[in-house]
Amino acid sequence: MLAWALALLAGCGFPRDAPRHFPWPNADYTTASYSHEVLPDGRIRVSITHLPLDGITPEMLAWWYQVLPVSSVEVQGQHYPFYHLFHLSEHGKIWVAEPATDGRPGMGVGALVGRQEWFGPFDSQGTGRITEFSARGMTVRPELAGLWLGEIRHRYEATATGSRYRVESLIGVDWPLIAPAVNWLLRTTTFKEAMLREWERHQIEEVAMLRYFLHALYAQRPQRGEPPGYRILRFE
Repeated sequence: MLAWALALLAGCGFPRDAPRHFPWPNADYTTASYSHEVLPDGRIRVSITHLPLDGITPEMLAWWYQVLPVSSVEVQGQHYPFYHLFHLSEHGKIWVAEPATDGRPGMGVGALVGRQEWFGPFDSQGTGRITEFSARGMTVRPELAGLWLGEIRHRYEATATGSRYRVESLIGVDWPLIAPAVNWLLRTTTFKEAMLREWERHQIEEVAMLRYFLHALYAQRPQRGEPPGYRILRFE
């Protein structure tokens, strides 16, 4: 079962969308702060401090993620899911496999969210259970074949000019007796050095994209009494 779960996490050669041509560039990810290391128990810790998000508040970030799987936008006369705005060339699909406990559409505590994406040559697909969600951040636990294989903690902090956004990912397990073997398998089959470097780049590029459009989209968000997340927003 674990081998099957790892195969899902690594991707199964799903179709890739063509790169999208939006009026903004990819950020220079090398100007952000990021690192990864293997902990004494064999788990991998990935730490990222994203590029400054000037003009974007933590509340905007929480709204973005809440509606991300269920919203679309019009850019230069063409419709796109929000997920395709989030990266120019490496996002496929995102969906809510199980709803949040409060019943709101999109992401929220209790939701199981699936995604297909890729980091350079590495396909990645799977689902994550959201265990914490607020304007302070969110915590997601990758859930594959009924197993939790780590934890990804997003943290947002208001600054004088916008937001500071940090992510710490723990990849692996702390199960009694077999954790060292499982963590070794994760490191040698899926989370290899080259894949980790591409994943770090991808994360920095996608969050930096928010600087170009999130403020405008948030200003057009559905108001009280309107169904959240489903309206087509327009952005030029």
